[in-house]
Amino acid sequence: MTDITVVRSGNYLYCKHMYNLMKTIPVFLASLLILLAVQAARADETRYYDIEVIIFESKDASSRQSELWKTDIQRAAPPIAVELGQPYPGPLPAGFNSKLTFKPLSKSNFRLAQENKLLQASDRYRILYHNAWRQPGMDAKTALPVHIKQSFVQDMVPATTVPAYAQQTRAELDGYIRIILSRYLHAEVDLMYTTGLPASSAYTAYPGTAPQQDIVPPVVYRLQESRRMRSTEVHYLDHPVLGVIVLVTPYENK
Repeated sequence: MTDITVVRSGNYLYCKHMYNLMKTIPVFLASLLILLAVQAARADETRYYDIEVIIFESKDASSRQSELWKTDIQRAAPPIAVELGQPYPGPLPAGFNSKLTFKPLSKSNFRLAQENKLLQASDRYRILYHNAWRQPGMDAKTALPVHIKQSFVQDMVPATTVPAYAQQTRAELDGYIRIILSRYLHAEVDLMYTTGLPASSAYTAYPGTAPQQDIVPPVVYRLQESRRMRSTEVHYLDHPVLGVIVLVTPYENK
C-alpha cells in the first residue's frame, strides 16, 4: 500500500507540475510575440529607398518661345544639402546606416534604362542628368535635399563678329531634389537650367568690340514642383523646356 501511495503522490506532483507549466506557456508565447513585434518595429524604424532621377531638356524651339524667361533668378541655397559621394553633412542621425544613407548607386542598379534609351534615341530631347542613390525615409522636418549640378558646352554661337572665346557657350543645371516620407512619399524639385553662359572664364562680360545684338544673353529655365508619389511607380514632372522622371523603390536589405 505504501508503494501505491508513493506512486500516486508522484503522479500527482507530476500532473501539478505539468498543469503549472501549461499555464505559463501562453504567458511565455505572448511575451515572445511582444518581443518579436518590438524587434520588428525597431527594424522598421528606418526604411530605405532607392531614388533614380533622369533630367532632360526639350530641343523644340517653340517650347523655349512659349514664355518670357528670366535672364537671372536669385535663389537662396538651403542651409544643409547632400552632395552625393561626399560625407553626410553633419552628425549621422541615430538609427541611420552610414552604408545606406545617401549613397550613389552603380549603373547596374539603375531601373530607368528603357526610359534612358528612348530619350537617347529621340532627336527631340537631350539627357542632362541621370543618377540614382539610396537614402533613408525622412519626414518633412528632417528630409535633406540632394544637390544636383552639371555643366555642358553648347553649340557655337552663330555670330562671326564675336571673339573666338565668346563663340562657344555653356549651360548649367543646378538645383535640389528632396524626397519626403510621410503618409505618402513626396518629391520636392527645384531646378534651374541656365543657357548661354560664357564657356570661357575670360569672357565675363560682353566685349565692347562685339555688337550687343550678336550675343545671346543667358536664359534661366526653372522647374519648381512638389509631387505626391507612390513607390515603384514612374513619375514625370513636366515643363516647357525641362522634364524630370523620378522612380522611388523601397530597398529590401536581404
